[in-house]
Amino acid sequence: MLEVRPCTNDDFADFVRIQIAAFNTGITSLLKPPETVESVEKGIQKHIKSAESEADVTYLKVVDTGLGDKMIAGAKWRINEKERTEEQIQSMLPVPGEEEKDRPAAQDFMNYLYRVRKQYMGTKPFAFLHMLVVDPAHQRRGAGALLVKWGLDLADKAQLPSFLEASDAGKKLYTSLGYEPVAVETFDLSKYDSNLSGLESNTAMMRNAVQLQR
Repeated sequence: MLEVRPCTNDDFADFVRIQIAAFNTGITSLLKPPETVESVEKGIQKHIKSAESEADVTYLKVVDTGLGDKMIAGAKWRINEKERTEEQIQSMLPVPGEEEKDRPAAQDFMNYLYRVRKQYMGTKPFAFLHMLVVDPAHQRRGAGALLVKWGLDLADKAQLPSFLEASDAGKKLYTSLGYEPVAVETFDLSKYDSNLSGLESNTAMMRNAVQLQR
């Protein structure tokens, strides 16, 4: 049986493990530095800091009770019911820095994220699915849908629009839950790595709140 539960700090090692496994192909494989003990620990601490210091952030996990509560998926939601300031939205707007200086794919992808998040959400009240990761060994079991629906239930209750960025693989799920594309960015993988070829798209998607019956 699959259950959605809040993440604790002890869960972020598994969260990062799943994140690495889920983002190991195409453009997403080029977004992070090579995997080392140090880079993994840095990723864990980054999630812990976000969970502890950003009031709008909720981290969730899906566990399989039949596997001893093994974590098989995770999500990071940002729920903002009020207008924010430009300063307050900076934590959701990625800007390439020193770590990305030698990784043009990361620079281009972060610039795309900055642009669509600023254009379609900006400072307005929003429910934002910042991250969704599913263990490749447990895909197509409904874990991702459970995590998306958690945020959409809150969005509908608060009458908030919802925003996310979807890989080609994730678009079908998000479309089935009511999201619609608002912008598409296409990346030529061969531009970044001679061992890769083809085009890969990422789609900014939005869903308006569903009016709940009283």
